[in-house]
Amino acid sequence: MKNQLYTGTPTSRRQVTLPAVASLENASGVPILVGSMPAVTLDEYETNIDGATCLFNGTFSLTVTGSSTDSPVTGLALNPGDPVYAHGTKDSTTNVTHDLVLNGNSNDTLFGHIDPTGPGVGSGLTAVVGVVINAI
Repeated sequence: MKNQLYTGTPTSRRQVTLPAVASLENASGVPILVGSMPAVTLDEYETNIDGATCLFNGTFSLTVTGSSTDSPVTGLALNPGDPVYAHGTKDSTTNVTHDLVLNGNSNDTLFGHIDPTGPGVGSGLTAVVGVVINAI
């Protein structure tokens, strides 16, 4: 298609240039922020594109901590449908934030919501739960 920048909606899968860090090189299913847009890597780092294909919407099994702060940890139960926020290490060259911590800290960037079909995350606990992301 002439002049088309990306196929589909702004939340479709697309190739993203990633920083060359160990946590992204051999892993798929890794949560990241591209700018402020939540995404999850679909495949492993590919040297021919200096990155990976990422999904910008869907429900993913991700590690979430039931807390509102990190240090010291202040417990916060996250129920189905509750928002999930993220913070991590931002690479200024690629505008990608990696090595994310997902929790209930509303001072961080909104990443998604606990899947409304449950389960949630108990206060002060860490669990792998369904997280719904939608970049728009």
